[in-house]
Amino acid sequence: MASIWKTRSVIGLFVLALLLAGCGKKDQEPAPGSGSAAPAQSQTATPSASSTQAPDMAQVEAQTKQALAQMNQGTTVEPLSAAAIKAFLPAELSGFTRIDASAERTQMGGADLSVADGQYGASEGDGSIDVTITDVGNLSGAMKMGMTGWAMAQYSRETDTGYEKVTTYNGYKAMEEYDNEAKDGLLRIIVADRFVVEVRGNAVTMDAIKQAMGKIDLAKLAAAK
Repeated sequence: MASIWKTRSVIGLFVLALLLAGCGKKDQEPAPGSGSAAPAQSQTATPSASSTQAPDMAQVEAQTKQALAQMNQGTTVEPLSAAAIKAFLPAELSGFTRIDASAERTQMGGADLSVADGQYGASEGDGSIDVTITDVGNLSGAMKMGMTGWAMAQYSRETDTGYEKVTTYNGYKAMEEYDNEAKDGLLRIIVADRFVVEVRGNAVTMDAIKQAMGKIDLAKLAAAK
């Protein structure tokens, strides 16, 4: 099913892509009225692409970090460590056993975030549930700005086999999707304008997905910022 949401850290990466697209352009434009005697086609002391690539990327990263800090009211937001965010994954779910859990902190292009993933298999049957918790870190300011309109939105879509809608879960704005035919669904919420928590189920009921979300200590997660 199509969704008006993006998964995991795509929200933040989309914002980052916009920032990267704008960074460095001013340096490429000639200064107005410079009056330089050197012609534009001069080849004197022209650095090779390989020699300028690393400094340019470092400059882009620095500019991106600065822009993201400004969106966070001048504060540099450090995401939780891999171990800290992994600790929020439930050890087990009702009727499901955790079969794998992992977490990582990623720094790329000026963005700094961490993600934890937990996979749970049904004690009986073929059902499975995946839990993903993303700390968008220094992208939180940008995400908060992008979430302003969505937080006020009312959205609902029905199909022959399922639905998707903007709703609330325990006071948190949420996106809920479910396909009755495939018995696949997800529940995704935003916590403290910084953490994206998603529970996705395969061959399970929506009640099972919501029960899994209930195993995550959202209040403690919100306080971890």
